[in-house]
Amino acid sequence: MVDRSEFNAEDFLVDSTFQQYCAGTDKLCIEYWEKYINAHPEQAVVIAEAQKLYVILSGNKRQLNHQVNDFKNQLSPKEIKVLKRNPFLWLKIAAAIVVVIGSFLLYLSYINFKKNEPVQEVFTWATKSGERKKIRLQDGTSVLLNAKSSLSIIKGFNKKTREVNLIGEAFFDVVHCKDVPFKVHTNDFNIDVLGTAFNVKAYPDEITSEATLIRGLITMEAVGGKGGIITLKPSQKVTFYKNINEPKKSKLAKPSLSRPEIAINHYTLIKDSTIVETAWTKNRIEIYDQDFDEIKDIFEKWYNVEIKFTNTAVEKYRFTATFSKETIEQALSALQNVEDFKYEIKGNQVIISK
Repeated sequence: MVDRSEFNAEDFLVDSTFQQYCAGTDKLCIEYWEKYINAHPEQAVVIAEAQKLYVILSGNKRQLNHQVNDFKNQLSPKEIKVLKRNPFLWLKIAAAIVVVIGSFLLYLSYINFKKNEPVQEVFTWATKSGERKKIRLQDGTSVLLNAKSSLSIIKGFNKKTREVNLIGEAFFDVVHCKDVPFKVHTNDFNIDVLGTAFNVKAYPDEITSEATLIRGLITMEAVGGKGGIITLKPSQKVTFYKNINEPKKSKLAKPSLSRPEIAINHYTLIKDSTIVETAWTKNRIEIYDQDFDEIKDIFEKWYNVEIKFTNTAVEKYRFTATFSKETIEQALSALQNVEDFKYEIKGNQVIISK
């Protein structure tokens, strides 16, 4: 079976069955390619580009094989008489040949343009609040994308490099390949990976970003190269403190630094051998001695809600808890057993007060 996973538009275009699909002349070819396109949404952009190329090359006219058949018929003895009676027919034939040659030259120009085109195509997966998505990349690497996150790969992935851009949180289980390095880019740091499993959390609206290594080896460096290269070993977690001064946290905000402040610790392991930092991959929320303001960010992404506090003292209440299938109302009711507060739910907005 032909592996078309790395086909570009030109590769599809030279496939005779694909040409018949575009022409609509063969029922079996049409059925085959419709099923193929539905089964491979990640190639939709490339296939659409190939279809546009086909239209350009055909000149929005009948297919070349039809033109050739007509041309042969025109050269048959029966048609020679017609040619004698219609001297302008040769002009039509010449015009058709010019169209075919012109289309071919246009195709060559297009290929040359694509080779020199500097812009790289990007394919992106994204999740909404309350949504998680499992992704398997072309190299076999599996990625679990957490809520309100996006993962992008650049065209050419798994050839000379394996590079992805992440916004939000994801758990990576990377296939080892020493000749083709795997790299994760975030707004705050870049990670170089060997065959390994690790979690990355880099939401732009949170004051920290972190990476947690489960197995293998990773090296990290802050964006801009400041702070040096950090090598993580299994069970270690690195946290980057961003230079963000939010009005509501002005009293607790860290002083402005020339580079992110970095802390290296071990991940948090609780009594049933669950790792707090990766519990979300098992559809669990693990809260371990965290204040309400931190929990707010987790709940908003997990339950697709917006939480507002009317009292700053409530924001500093600290909790330890585990949630899995609970609703937002059930989770808040459970926290009320620990600290005294009130809440009101209006649609997707939650107001918490003293």
